[in-house]
This record gives sequence, structure tokens and C-alpha cells, in this order.
Amino acid sequence: MTLYAFALFVHIVGSLLLTAAFTAEGIGLFHLRRATTADSVRPWEGVASLPRVLGPASVVTILASGLYMLVASWGWVSWLAVGIFAWVAIAVLGAVNGIRMSLTVRQVLAGTSQSTSLRSRSFVVSWLTRLSIAVGIVFLMTNKPDLGPALLAILAAAAIGVAAGVAVTRTENPAPVVGQPGGAAR
Repeated sequence: MTLYAFALFVHIVGSLLLTAAFTAEGIGLFHLRRATTADSVRPWEGVASLPRVLGPASVVTILASGLYMLVASWGWVSWLAVGIFAWVAIAVLGAVNGIRMSLTVRQVLAGTSQSTSLRSRSFVVSWLTRLSIAVGIVFLMTNKPDLGPALLAILAAAAIGVAAGVAVTRTENPAPVVGQPGGAAR
């Protein structure tokens, strides 16, 4: 086995970690957005916190192995530069979203915020945008386009993610909040 083959293996494992992080975040978001009390938030707190472990692990494995492969084989080509920029955007947006989600969950559990704060549209828009950009990066890795098409692919992926997030949160009908007009009685 060559060092390049090992780096490719690590890169793919990192992608699997990222997929697991996106999946856990999506499941956590789905259930937290439907929570009506602190007690209904508590069981999903652990699921929602998984991306805080899996996300950084994927960042390290994908970036370290990817940079090695860049230096060892590819060099600075357009699609790689765009892919690295997009990957950094995913990591930064994920960190911001994760910190906001963690703080919001803690506030709800402490009783200093209502569960409706977990229904912020920005949580879903961020998640779907990052997921779409990740798919765009896979497109770059498999097609290796020049700069213009690479930028267009990532911008299109981000736009699709934002549009999907807005559409999903516009049409959903979350559960009513206990104690609010139209909510269930205790």
C-alpha cells in the first residue's frame, strides 16, 4: 500500500464521518424542532451534540489527507482550490450553527428560552446549505472542472441548499407550543 492510497482511504473515512455528522444533525433538528417542552428536548440533546464530535473529526481527516494528496499528486489546480474554500465554508458554517444550537438547547433546558427558539429557520437552512455544498465538492472531485465551472457548481449547490431550507421551513407546520394560544394544555 502506498502512502497516497492510505491518504485516499483516510479521506474517504473522513467523508463517512461527515455523512454521519450530517445525518445526526438532521435527525436532531427534526426532533428538536417538534419539541414542545424541555422534557421533549432532553432525549434529543445527545443526538444534536454528535456533530460537535463527528464534525471536527471529519474536518481533520478530510483536510489532512486531502492536503497530502494535493501536495503528493495534484498540485494547486482550480477545482481543488474551490473545493478547499468550500470545505472551509462548510466547517465554519457548521461550527457557527453547532454553537448556536448548543446554546439554544441549553437555554431551553434551563428554562430561560422557549422551545420555539429551536424552530429557527436558520438551523435548517444552514444544514441543507452545508449538505448541498458537500455534494458540490463531490462533483468537483469526480469531474475536476476548470475554475469557472467549479465556482458555478459550488454556488449552484449553495443556492439549492438555501432554497431547499427556505422551502422546507416555509411549508412545515411545527407542533404547537404548550401554554401558547393553540397549544396543548398541560
